[in-house]
Amino acid sequence: MEYLNPVLVGIFASFIASYLTLRIHLYSSQKIKYSLARLFLRKNETVKSLKILIVSLIVFASGRMISMLILLNVLEESAIYYIRVPIDLVVTILLTYSLMILYNVIKPREVRLRSSDARQH
Repeated sequence: MEYLNPVLVGIFASFIASYLTLRIHLYSSQKIKYSLARLFLRKNETVKSLKILIVSLIVFASGRMISMLILLNVLEESAIYYIRVPIDLVVTILLTYSLMILYNVIKPREVRLRSSDARQH
């Protein structure tokens, strides 16, 4: 269990979030109208993604408040390891989950024709 600490999980999730952010940017900038249409057509998934993103921002802000309390000597510095690291891990996981949903919404779909459809045309 020593290999599965919150910092390593956070780093791994950060790489995934960065990759998904890049892919979302590429898909949305290449096919703007298609991406916007997918966002509106898959409204439920889009709203779910945005809600999770908002929750992650709220948790992120609470982590920054913990940092301010540490700087003001209200909390000990050991709170960084016991409070801040888990908060940052939760934020990263929520952000990654939100981006995965958004990626699946925006990602272009391949249209496959069945062999019977191809013969008719």
